[in-house]
Formats: sequence, C-alpha cells, structure tokens
Amino acid sequence: MKKLFYIFILLFIVGWAQAQQRVVYTINDGWKFTKGSPFEAQLTGCDDSSWETVNIPHTWNDKDADDETPGFYRGPVWYRKQLFIDKSQEGRQAVIYFEGANQEVRFYLNGQFVGEHKGGYTRFCFDITSHLRYGQENLFAIYVNNVYNPNIPPLSADFTFFGGIYRDVYLQFMNPVHIATNDYASSGVYIRTPEVNNSAASVEITTLLTNDMPQATEIRVENIICDADGKEVKKTQAEVKLAAGETKADISKKIKIDSPRLWDIDDPYRYMVYTRILDKRKGTLLDEVVNPLGLRWFKFDSEKGFFLNGKGRKLIGTARHQDYFQKGNALRDELHVQDVLLLKEMGGNYLRVSHYPQDPVIMEMCDKLGIVTSVEIPVVNAVTETEEFLHNSVEMAKEMVRQDFNRPSVMIWGYMNEIFLRRPYTEGKQLEDYYRFTEKVARALEATIREEDPSRYTMMAYHNMPQYYEDAHLTEIPMIQGWNLYQGWYEPDINEFQRLLDRAHKAYKGKVLMVTEYGPGVDPRVHSYQPERFDFSQEYGLVYHKHYLNEMMKRPFVAGSSLWNLNDFYSESRVDAVPHVNNKGVVGLNREKKDVYWFYKTALSRRPILVIGNREWKSRGGVVNTAQKECIQSVPVFSNAEEVELFVNNKSLGKKKIEDNYALFDVPFMGGENLLEAVAVAGDNKLRDMLRIQFQLVGSQLKDEAVPFTEINVMLGSPRYFEDRAANVAWIPEQEYKPGSWGFIGGTSYRRKTGFGTMLGSDIDIHGTDMNPIFQTQRVGIKSFKADVPNGEYSVYLHWAELESDKEREALVYNLGADSEQTFAGNRSFGISINGTTVSDDFNVARDYGYARAVIKKFVITVKDGKGVSVDFHKKEGEPILNAIRIYRNY
Repeated sequence: MKKLFYIFILLFIVGWAQAQQRVVYTINDGWKFTKGSPFEAQLTGCDDSSWETVNIPHTWNDKDADDETPGFYRGPVWYRKQLFIDKSQEGRQAVIYFEGANQEVRFYLNGQFVGEHKGGYTRFCFDITSHLRYGQENLFAIYVNNVYNPNIPPLSADFTFFGGIYRDVYLQFMNPVHIATNDYASSGVYIRTPEVNNSAASVEITTLLTNDMPQATEIRVENIICDADGKEVKKTQAEVKLAAGETKADISKKIKIDSPRLWDIDDPYRYMVYTRILDKRKGTLLDEVVNPLGLRWFKFDSEKGFFLNGKGRKLIGTARHQDYFQKGNALRDELHVQDVLLLKEMGGNYLRVSHYPQDPVIMEMCDKLGIVTSVEIPVVNAVTETEEFLHNSVEMAKEMVRQDFNRPSVMIWGYMNEIFLRRPYTEGKQLEDYYRFTEKVARALEATIREEDPSRYTMMAYHNMPQYYEDAHLTEIPMIQGWNLYQGWYEPDINEFQRLLDRAHKAYKGKVLMVTEYGPGVDPRVHSYQPERFDFSQEYGLVYHKHYLNEMMKRPFVAGSSLWNLNDFYSESRVDAVPHVNNKGVVGLNREKKDVYWFYKTALSRRPILVIGNREWKSRGGVVNTAQKECIQSVPVFSNAEEVELFVNNKSLGKKKIEDNYALFDVPFMGGENLLEAVAVAGDNKLRDMLRIQFQLVGSQLKDEAVPFTEINVMLGSPRYFEDRAANVAWIPEQEYKPGSWGFIGGTSYRRKTGFGTMLGSDIDIHGTDMNPIFQTQRVGIKSFKADVPNGEYSVYLHWAELESDKEREALVYNLGADSEQTFAGNRSFGISINGTTVSDDFNVARDYGYARAVIKKFVITVKDGKGVSVDFHKKEGEPILNAIRIYRNY
C-alpha cells in the first residue's frame, strides 16, 4: 500500500516534550526484490540493480494464482532497500515492525543479522537501535521463504500459501524509556474487564515498561480512560522504578466506571485508554499508546446459545480469507475495510477470522462495527510429531492472544481446524501414536490460551468424522465445538445436516456447538433451472443456503454459524468451475455480490430491503416458449417486505408473497433490452429496484421471421446457462433435435462417478480457456447436431475437451469423497462431416491436443436449399464427443 504517514499519538506537550513523541511510519515503497538466494544478499556489495522494484504489501505468488501452471513458487526470496534515517532520531529506541510475512523471515540491517521469525500470519518486530546509522542511508535486507517446513503450521490447507511481505512494514522511534514493544509485538498494554454489568464495570490495566537507558530511572505511569468524544472518564497513576535494561509490568488498581455504555452488536461503543509514562522529576511525557476499551459481558450456553450483555443473540456471519482478484493476499488497507463493511451490510454479526490472524485493520473494523469475532492460528489438516512443531504452535497462540488481547470484538480463540483431514496413518500403533501427539498439541494450546486469557472461550473446528476426534479425545478439550458440515455438497443428502446437528447436541452434552463452515461452490456466471449439487449454479446456492439457515435458526443450541466463505479465495489445488479458486464465497474474488449475498442480507437486515436477483446476469439467452415470441425464465426478487410486485417492460406480472426472503417470478423476456422493476411496501417505506437485461432470443423455429436468427450458443450434456461476460455471449442448455428447430441427436450426457453417486460433467481444469463450464460437460456418443437455420453464410464453432485421461490424478482431500472416480480414456477417434462434406476423417482430441485442453474449430459454411446445418459424427474408435457448439450467421 502506497502510504507514508506519521501517527502522532495524543500528547500533553510539556516544555520540550514534543521531540519525545513516539513516531511510527511505513517503509512500504521502493523495495528491490528477487527470487532465489543471491550470494551475500544482505551485504552492501551485492548488486541489486537488475532486481525488480516492488511496493509492500507484496506477494510473489499473485500471478501464480491465475496461471495454468500447476503449483506455485515456494522458496527463498530477498527484499532490499536503502533507507535514509534522519539524525533527529538518534538517541531514541528504534523498532522495525512487520504486520505479516509468509512464512520464515531473517532480517539484516547494514549487513548484520538482527533477528528471525517463524510463522506467516502473526505480527513481529525487531529492535534495530544498535544497528542504525543516523544521518545516512541504511541497508535493510530481508530474507523471506515460504517453502514447506514440517515444523511450521499450516502444513497443508485449502488455500494458497502466498509468500511475501504482504502486510505493512513500519519503523517506530520512541524514548529509551517506553511502553514495551518486545512482548510478542503486542501494544505492551493489556486491558481486562473482570466485572461488567449495566450499572458498573471494573477495569484492570497491565502495562509493560522498558528502560533501555544505561542507568535506573523513576517514572510515573498514567492510565486515562476517555469516552468516544475524548472526555476523561477515569484516571489512575502510579510511580515506578526501573533498573537499567529492565522490562517490568505495572498493574493498575481496579478502575470502576459507573453506568457504563456497553459495547454491543447494535451499539459498538468504545472508550479509549491512553497509557502514558512521564519522567517523575521533570513531568515530561516519555511515551504513550492508545487502546480501545469495549465494556461488555458475554457467555455461551450449550442449550440456549450465545448471550451478549444478558441478551440472547444468534451469531450469523461468515469466515474470511484475505484474498483479492489478481492480488493474492497482498491487500491495501482499504480492501480489508471493504470486506468488513460487506459483512456488516449483509447483516452479519459474526466473523470467523480464519484460518489465521489477519490484518489489524480487520480487527479494528470489527471493533467499530459491532461484529463478534473468533480468531485462530493455522494448525490445519495435520500436525508433525515433533517438539519443534509443538513449540511453534504454542508461540503462535501466544502471539495471537497478546496482539489482539484488547479487542472488544474478540470473544473466541481458535487453534485447530479439521486436524484429521490429512491423517498420515489409517490404523495400528502409528495411528494411535499420532492421535496421542495430536491430543498433546491440542491440550498444550488449550492450556496456553486459557492461561493467557481466561476471559474468553476456546474453539476447535472438526470435519464430519466425529469418531476420529473422539478417539483422540479432541471433542473433550475446547469450550466450543465447531463443526464444518457440507451435506448436500460433498455428501448427497442435504437433510443429513440437521440430523448431524441433533446428533452432536445429544452426544456432546454440555458442549457449546457452532457451525463453523458450510456452503456450496457458486460461479456467478452459471445458472440452472434444474439445480443440483456441484453444478456451481447460483440457483443451487440459494437452495443450499436457504435450507441450512432455516435449520440452524430452528435450533437454539446452535450458538452461531460462519458460512464458508465471505469471499471466493485462491486455492491452488482446486479446479472446479474456476481453476485454482474456492468459490464458496457469497461475494466473488472481485467482490461481486452473488444471489446468496442478497438472500442473507434480506434475511438478516433490519432495514427494508428490495433487490432484483441475478443482478450481474445481464447478458441472458433462451428459446422462445410462448405464443407471444418470448422466453419465460425465473427471476428471484429478494425482500423482507410481505409481498412484492414485478414489472417487465412496464407490464405488471402481479404481486407475490415473500417466502424464505424472496419470491420467484416467471419473467417473459423479449429479444433485446428488457426493463425489470420491482415495487414493495415495508412499513412506511415504499421500495423500488430496477434492472436492465439484454436478452438473446432464439426462435423455437429457426426460420420464424418474427424472431430473426443471428446466433445460437449451446453447451452439450448440460442443463446450465453460462454468461461469457467478456464477449456478452449467452450460452444455453442443450435440447434434443426437433424438425424446424435445433438440437442433438443421440448420445448421453457425461456424468462423472464419485463416492456419492454421479455428478454433472467433469471437475478438471480445462487448459487454454477461462470458461471451464463450457468445456466441462459434453455429449458422449453424439450422432449429429442439427440446426434448421435459414439460407446464408454461417460460422460454425465446434468446442471440445477430452475429459478422460490415460494418467492417474490425485484425489483432492477437500472434496471429502466427492472426487471423481477416474475413468481412463481409451483411444477415441471419429470423423466429422458438415452438411455432407467430410471436414475430418480421423479426429482424436487427446492425440492431437492432449487431455483437458480447450479446442475450438471454426468452419465457414454456406447453407442453401433450406437444408440448414447438420454436423454429423462418424464413430471409428471409442465414442464421438461434442462439448459445445456455436452457430453464428455471417450474412
């Protein structure tokens, strides 16, 4: 992020004290960067003139996320920067502060090693006072490595491990006598609220004080609590003696606040705590930091759910990954802010900050907006059975707790997610030993967090293999059980979801239960009026989320839920409809709002809402299915009003009752532009929404002059619609041929076999295209495709991809058994003729182009004598296939 700013914390200026202010500024711009390990890159003599110049936040994997090359660079890199340090800072203490760098860092200053850090998601800092040269340039050299390290979690996960210095880097200058910066990069101030109720609150403040002078000193410590307007509410002070080089804790006496204004979801009121240290003799200000203070009390009940300030609140929200389209995880502050605002706008009151601590701006926004949060460390999928892994995990837990200790929004600390998803053993003593060590890690993390912060709850998230977790005693350990459940997505029966909830509630009496993940993949370009799991359609997304939300709301013992996920995010190993992306977000990588976002906003928001759905499906298409030469298609209208009226091209379609937060209208689209207008009344508010849609109408009879033929774009073997947004082309489902119309003759739809039955099309990445859904379905054994178009010249585009390989591919563990049962291709060869003319006698997709590669062949033909277009396939070996066809009238 391009920013260079000075943060001058509020001071009482006494005499020359202005020169003693703590100064903090970013050093994000103009770093030299290279991959690999150049010789002596930490030294001045290293020539970096040919290195790339980058700004922080930065990741070297941003392009990897969108390319077609499997995997991404995991290895060493170097960052270097010559930085002039003003002589006015000499004599002060200096610290370099990293908000996040993945995952191992070694820092050098002027050729000297300063320190190192392990772990990619927590903050850290180094004291650089003795290494700086004032009034001249200094060489900052940073070695970063995101290579797999079995002793650093996460070991694996369903997200891309972007390498880089992907959050801000600061320099910080302060008085040698200051509030400590060396306690796991925390603020050095810890605020506790042991007693809070509507009439009074007590506050305890612990301040870590550091004296880096060569002699002892006496200081006065002040804690001033101010309200949101800056008015002083309470003040305490104490005198402290610090020996030379000492860091010491000062604990304030209990501070009582009468009639406190509470921090709540609907009124996230924050006091501010100014912690100051002053020279005892002179009274001059030496240092000051400020922290938020939210006064609230909360509890979780295994039967009744979550209570905040004595009021029952169902926690409904999302999880969140720190990814953005074409940026990887290197986001500027404004993009983090936008995400939390999106959650609040949706009506969410809970954010699972997963699977790792995130940018401080995220936490600040949750504090400001009244969003309850859980934060967790990335111990995901598996553990390594070493003491070093255990040590690093415990250190991460301490960093997490201390860095966000003062956040009023944080009410849960988490520390394991689906830890048995990648068990290295399946039976015998090795598995028993693995379970015991995993239990040891879990109990160590639980004990660490409880000791660090006994005021909050702990949580672990499990996948739907409860026996694994029971055998390792992990279901006994945390205060909250989180369950990641995907029935109706990875597993076929969506009704198993509520049965699992009831089973868990009965089996784990006394344990608080939350649904920590659920959700289907949704590609916003894909639609279907025959929705099914794993079709990635917007429509199936609505079916799924409506079911899950209804079932959770029926059960008070479900304390809360975080749907997976706020946003789509990069996951290198995934393919699906969008390669290398997990698209379970309610908004896209670019933050486009999907229909399920509007569903939740309508369900959760207290404000009157009216939104026409399918908002981004602006290039639609379909076949005439009315006598009026229109095409009827369903359109959802989301609202929390009782009923809504929809107009299309100024004609009312009548009023409909809202059920489950939306109404479905059968809209008769005409060819060209269509104007939709929705009207509803909610209380005293008259609501209105409008949407313009371009519709590509295809005649049911292609020679019908009332619907002139221009083009048709058909996906074979598919009931889905697909929007090519770059070219504004509408792809429609296949149909069987009828004389005068168009369609296929012969063959069957390709459906892949999985451990839970068959699913539509293939789940492989199709190379050479960014429109996987067009190529992931096909008709196998097709004999012909006919279109009885008028006479003229046409371009016929035939689309293929070979979906069956002769090579074995690895199952994706995150599909939880829903992976394809791979079928291996034999030799597939067939001939093709168009209108009786042979265009290929021996067409073999795999031989000529390879497996899973998009192939488009364009043929220009002349149609005459009213014969239309007939593309015929002639079986030679194996079954002929066709994935899609486009017929375009040239003239």
